[in-house]
Amino acid sequence: MSMIKRQTTINRIFKVSGIGLHSGHEVTLEFLPRREFGVVFVHKGVSIPARYDMVADTRLSTQIGAGGAAVSTIEHLMAAFYFSGITNCLVYIDGPEVPILDGSAWEFYQGMWKAGVYEFPESGVYLKVQRPIEVHHNDSWVKIKPLNTLEITMSIEFRPPVGKQKKRVTDVENAFAIINSRTFVLQEEIEAIRKIGLARGGSLDNAVVIGSDEIMNPKGLRYKNELVNHKILDLIGDFYTSGYRILGKVEANKTGHYLNNMLLRELFSDPLNYTIY
Repeated sequence: MSMIKRQTTINRIFKVSGIGLHSGHEVTLEFLPRREFGVVFVHKGVSIPARYDMVADTRLSTQIGAGGAAVSTIEHLMAAFYFSGITNCLVYIDGPEVPILDGSAWEFYQGMWKAGVYEFPESGVYLKVQRPIEVHHNDSWVKIKPLNTLEITMSIEFRPPVGKQKKRVTDVENAFAIINSRTFVLQEEIEAIRKIGLARGGSLDNAVVIGSDEIMNPKGLRYKNELVNHKILDLIGDFYTSGYRILGKVEANKTGHYLNNMLLRELFSDPLNYTIY
């Protein structure tokens, strides 16, 4: 895919249905073309911009909220918008959470690809980082510094059989294996997550489960580096809540939704940190 130069939307309406990973509820999304800039969710009659400053919760997913309504687990869908080159879209959702589908962004991306892309004459879709920004929390951190494209280096560390993994992606807009990499969880964490009311819709059909010494999914991993791939997918989706296609060199270690959002808040705290074109 060549770099997007102009604002775009989908060419036709389409729907996607599935189970919410955390809520366990059946949810349907309806995607409509949008002339105005940005991605906006509509839930309970309330319009919620998919924007970093609307993020209300980052526990195990990214949740946005406004006017008493909230939509959770938007990160995989936002990554699909990024990879599809869609800048403007209305998303009507009849439940509290975007469906998890297979745990990746693939089915969302396929729906957008089939719907097609309509281009507007307006630009203003890129944000170029002008000054280094970084945020930390304990031994987790994410940094970004000026670069004329988007480059991401991600490091993760979990107990065996995952261990330490590191991946550098220099051509992010065409890194399509990232789209197809699934979310994951350690087997011993599932009960604790469910006790706080999350992961009610989780299964081996929509998440990679890491057992004591092996991957529990019958077909194993899709890619050797699927887990670090998925952390990159999450970061891309979270970064797209900036409203723009960010250009910069990203280095991240054990980052998550909280730090990804904090970096965006720090980035936008000073207009001298970026240029939009």
